[in-house]
Amino acid sequence: MTDKTILEVQNFDVDYGYGDAAVRAVSDVSFTLGASKVLGVAGESGSGKSTLVYGLTRLLREPGVIVGGEVKFHLDGEGEFDILSASEEEIRKIRWSHISIVLQSALSALNPLRRIGREFDEVLRVHDANLSKEQRRERSEELLALVGLRPDRLRRFPHELSGGQRQRIMIAMALALRPELVIMDEPTTALDVVTQREIVSELAELRRQLGFAMIFITHDLSLLVELADDIMVMYAGQIVERAPAKELHDAPRHPYTLGLMNSFPPLHGERTELEGIPGSPPDLKALPTGCPFSPRCAFAMDKCRQERPPLVLEVGTEHSVACWLHDSSYQGAVPVELSKRLAKNSGGAQ
Repeated sequence: MTDKTILEVQNFDVDYGYGDAAVRAVSDVSFTLGASKVLGVAGESGSGKSTLVYGLTRLLREPGVIVGGEVKFHLDGEGEFDILSASEEEIRKIRWSHISIVLQSALSALNPLRRIGREFDEVLRVHDANLSKEQRRERSEELLALVGLRPDRLRRFPHELSGGQRQRIMIAMALALRPELVIMDEPTTALDVVTQREIVSELAELRRQLGFAMIFITHDLSLLVELADDIMVMYAGQIVERAPAKELHDAPRHPYTLGLMNSFPPLHGERTELEGIPGSPPDLKALPTGCPFSPRCAFAMDKCRQERPPLVLEVGTEHSVACWLHDSSYQGAVPVELSKRLAKNSGGAQ
């Protein structure tokens, strides 16, 4: 592991549409990602998670438009690469070879008319013309072995494989050229819980073996706690909380993060009643005044409905949160769920 920064994102904005009809889907997002680190991005559908990473990799489709910010990728030994100012030809050179992406629907991403072996062969042939056909075949088999699949899967069509096998194949293809950064866009969403956990465990092991950095997108915070070094929670296109994974799990600061955590049943321990989050995500065309989460928040105050809270780093920590309950000028008592680390064994707060 290293402390070197591989990706820097500053004040990144993405709109859908143009002019007065434009809708801000990602707003003023800034973060850094260290080499060999895993950043988890969590939030409900429509929170801006996928739009963020498609924008960062210049894969946005019309009417998506990048309207502001900077995205710098640090190529190992080659200096800084400005993703937003690069030409299409330049950006194509770093995709797969330096940055790869795994989409959430493997069945849609794979060509139903091609055998799996042909998919691997094309990726390797296009990006490394020096490889012979036999070498490409051997490399394809090595990649399948990395994700626990037998070589005979190369002769199969996508529909002949299970959902878990298809997703493992997409992961293997993403690793084909040994990229420094792999982006996972909800790769386990369509899979059963057991297969989800298997794939997350395999990804953790692959990261230890190969040393790549990863951005993992999901709506399931429990998955990220097992895999990520840091977790970034998004709501209405904005970052509302970021912290080391264990810190965020044990002591969430934002009411939305707490709601996400309470929306999924634990696989271990005592049975608990799921609370969920009341209401629905906001219409990005008509965001409420103040904090966009305030209409759904059980702890909302008048100030929450009037002013939007900034994302502020807590003093002496690596924990950032956008919530007036944690503002230095707030005079009230912060709800215990959002103020103290919960003791797992005693049932109380430490």
